[in-house]
Amino acid sequence: MEVLLAVAILSIVIAGVYSTWSASLNAWRRGTDASEVFQRQRIVMEALSELAQSVVFFSSNPTLYSIVAAKNPGLGDSVSFVTASDAFLPPSEATAAGMRRVTISLEQDDYRRTYLAIVNQPALKPEDDSKDKGTLQAHVISTDVSGFYVRYRNPRDGTWADTWEDANTPPSAMEFTVVFGQQGDRLPPVVVTRAVDIPVAAFLAEGGLAAIPGLTSGNAASQVPLRNVGTPTQSGSSGGYQRGQSPASGRGMR
Repeated sequence: MEVLLAVAILSIVIAGVYSTWSASLNAWRRGTDASEVFQRQRIVMEALSELAQSVVFFSSNPTLYSIVAAKNPGLGDSVSFVTASDAFLPPSEATAAGMRRVTISLEQDDYRRTYLAIVNQPALKPEDDSKDKGTLQAHVISTDVSGFYVRYRNPRDGTWADTWEDANTPPSAMEFTVVFGQQGDRLPPVVVTRAVDIPVAAFLAEGGLAAIPGLTSGNAASQVPLRNVGTPTQSGSSGGYQRGQSPASGRGMR
């Protein structure tokens, strides 16, 4: 009887120690996962900010330097502009360093899994030149993105819009809204919004008023009404790909 009682007490002690250890291990895993996710989110948002802050625009030839906004049905927004930043420029395309046109959008692989991608083009080629568009290489920024939206601030009156159609003037700021997380992830989706001032627009506002009447400079960090975005419905993937083909091994954030 005493032996049975001792075994029962020992079993209770072991079960208590194991449950404490298991709870601590799970908490550590969740904390590590959350830390890694936040780090990836920070890197993506910092890179988008750097690309936008380095926008290049010359009003003498707006066709080459225009900012092009587009809507991709079912995938969110797409934005294209010329930038001096080398962020997410792979070594294989090092010849584009210094100044290039980038197109940022949400893409899908053959399994309809979404990821945030960037496409690089020569800066001196018009954006609407579709001669070689079918062979452009899309590089992965992050496979942990299920939504991508962009808004633009009008430099004349400070209002925000979901589209930008003025080819002769850059917006004074761009607001990126990125939905991180995929369906089935252990962590819930996280929506991150960041408004980024475009320095070249402020330069035009200060020195180009005669050419572009009504421009005013401003700070995107001021009150910015946020948009409501949906939650993800698909899981992510990785790799770059030729547009229209399945992804290959890519680079960027997972």
